[in-house]
Amino acid sequence: MKKYLKFKSKLNVPLFMALFLMFNVSPLFAEDQVTFIFDYIEDSYKRVQNKNDNIYQDKAIRVDYKQIYGVAYLGNWQSGGEAGAYFKDKRNSVYGTKVRIKEYDESYQIYTDQVLSGGYVGKLIARYIHVSEPETVSEKTDLNVYGIGFDKYYGDYNYFTAVYFNDPRESGRYSVVISNTLANGRDFFRLGAVPRSDGKTGYFTTLKYKQFYVGYSFYPYFDFSTYDRKTLSVGYSVPF
Repeated sequence: MKKYLKFKSKLNVPLFMALFLMFNVSPLFAEDQVTFIFDYIEDSYKRVQNKNDNIYQDKAIRVDYKQIYGVAYLGNWQSGGEAGAYFKDKRNSVYGTKVRIKEYDESYQIYTDQVLSGGYVGKLIARYIHVSEPETVSEKTDLNVYGIGFDKYYGDYNYFTAVYFNDPRESGRYSVVISNTLANGRDFFRLGAVPRSDGKTGYFTTLKYKQFYVGYSFYPYFDFSTYDRKTLSVGYSVPF
């Protein structure tokens, strides 16, 4: 358990920020390194008339150093940047923040992972999102998202995760992220699902092996928008 908590804190696993947060890939980038990322994205307009599906091929460069990181988004979906940092207390509990600014939206997040007894780590997440160019006139432009959940460790590195997120677009609506991660300290395989109160269900999987990773996901109403999104991600890291 102690080894696992040390691993988790080092990898900055604060996690899943409402839909997109739920599939945070921070655990993939644990060491001091530069990571090159390629995303193949398909956005499907399920609820909007007279709109076609859009295909994007996004690229990003991420730099991790100690307990801080920065990302430059260079794709044709949105360009922009992201930065984050965290620290640990004597119990190995994590406290962190991250900011992401892109062409059409910006978001600010704080979070904590609190080490509890019995192999549990409690999670609290708060995020503010401002959308400058919503997809439809009825979409909200200011969103407040919160999450609460836990990790349950069963071994040094393997763990089960469950996190509840409110849906800021409509009172009483929510999503629950559930996933299981099998890891050995360097590599891991994660498989998860995102059941929602409106009947939709998303899913995601990620495999990391040495300097390589690949992931696939399907997010209904991605970022609380009118989109259904499918994403294939591949990456390669170079330590320094």
